[in-house]
Amino acid sequence: MFRRIIKYMLSSGISVVLDLGIFKAATYFGASIGLATAIARAISSAVNFLLNRNAVFKAEGSILVQYLKYITLVVVCATVSAWSVEQLHKVIHIDPTVIKACVDTVLFVINYIIQKLFIFRTAKQQPEQPQQS
Repeated sequence: MFRRIIKYMLSSGISVVLDLGIFKAATYFGASIGLATAIARAISSAVNFLLNRNAVFKAEGSILVQYLKYITLVVVCATVSAWSVEQLHKVIHIDPTVIKACVDTVLFVINYIIQKLFIFRTAKQQPEQPQQS
C-alpha cells in the first residue's frame, strides 16, 4: 500500500511539472492564459490518467469507462478547489495561493481514495458476478 501511495505522489508530480511546462510553452508561443491552461490541463490529465491506470493502480477493465470517470473527477475537483479557495479567502483573508495549497492537499488525498475505490478497481476489487447455472 505504501508503495502505491509513493507511485501516486510521483505520478502527480510528473503531471504537475508537465502541466506547468506546457502552460509556459503555450503562453510563450502566444496562447492566451485560458487556452494555455486548457491545453496544459488536457495533456497533463491524460498523462496522469495513463500513469495512474497502468503504473499506480494496475487497473483492468474498460479504459473508456475509467477515463470518463476520471475526467468527471478532474472537473469536479477543479470546481470544488476554485469554489473553496474563493470562499475561504473571503473568510480568512490570507494569500489565496496558501489556501489553494491547503485545499488541494485535502483533494489530493480524496482523489487517491476515489481513484482506488471507484475508478481504477483491480480484478480483486471487482464485485463478484453471480454464477449462471
